[in-house]
Amino acid sequence: MQGASNAAQESGGVGRREPLTRHAAEQYLESRLGWPMATLMAFPRFFLIETINLCNARCIMCGIDFDDKKKIVMSSALFDKITEELAQHAGQVTKVMLYLDNEPLLDRRLHERVRLLKQAGIVCVNIATNGSILTKNRVTELIEAGLDEIYITLDSLHKATYESIRIGLEFERTYQGILTVIEQRNRMQSALRIRIQMILMAENHQEAETFLGHWKERLKPDDEIVLQKAHNWGNTVPVMTFGDEEQVNDIPCIALWGTMVIHADGQVGLCCVDTGRSHPLGDANRERIEDLWRSPVLEEIRALHLSCQRTRIPLCNRCTLWRDDKNSLQRLQSAHEPL
Repeated sequence: MQGASNAAQESGGVGRREPLTRHAAEQYLESRLGWPMATLMAFPRFFLIETINLCNARCIMCGIDFDDKKKIVMSSALFDKITEELAQHAGQVTKVMLYLDNEPLLDRRLHERVRLLKQAGIVCVNIATNGSILTKNRVTELIEAGLDEIYITLDSLHKATYESIRIGLEFERTYQGILTVIEQRNRMQSALRIRIQMILMAENHQEAETFLGHWKERLKPDDEIVLQKAHNWGNTVPVMTFGDEEQVNDIPCIALWGTMVIHADGQVGLCCVDTGRSHPLGDANRERIEDLWRSPVLEEIRALHLSCQRTRIPLCNRCTLWRDDKNSLQRLQSAHEPL
């Protein structure tokens, strides 16, 4: 998550602190997110919008049960409604990310949705993909539509390791897809920013420095390389520990003040790890975004976070998604900086 909050939603490296409550908790949120509380409460700064709810991989660190899902593609009517509302608040929206519990490129109309958002005045439209179905034609469509950023995850430079993590995907196909994005972006002289990511876990953490060096030689100064710690999906998936797990309950989660998630059927969940929608906020088909952003369910959960009582919410208790140092990011035009 980017824009004015690059030093916010993706910053970190903060040391051990006392549990934060009330005013100190609000100050923490303002510092991490980059805006005063009144601005954060007025309208979401970030959106995760799922236009199709399927994925072609079964990753070992994923907390989503794709095999139990029925295919849903977001209707044009719903997407248009969301886009119209975003257009009315375009100056308040930092980034719209067209993904959630899915592989976004499975939506054949994805480039059309990108174009609609750009026409609505959204300053940054982003997708995150596993890269397995990136082709020259798809990349060209997305660039021509105005896509601003693409995040591609490659969890290893070794075929056996990669395919043991990203079950169902082929290393060579994904690697070539990444090269296609880089080559096509450069050929079209596009301003598309490319981020190559590795999810750190027991299987690959020893590859980190090699991974950074490999991609640094192939990307441009405005591109990014990220090492992202595997998170535990609301404490439901066992992943590698990094030593900061005991600290997460001491801080409020920035997602509750920064990001709205909208599923393909229009249902709005608490956050991106609420895959089962255990805390439904409402329905974007019928309700306005600004009303959903102040739903009683969300307000109650925010209050618990501000009083350092997130342990009362099973989904939030010990969830490591928005730990202080979620990522280590290397911007290629500057020195390595922790996120």
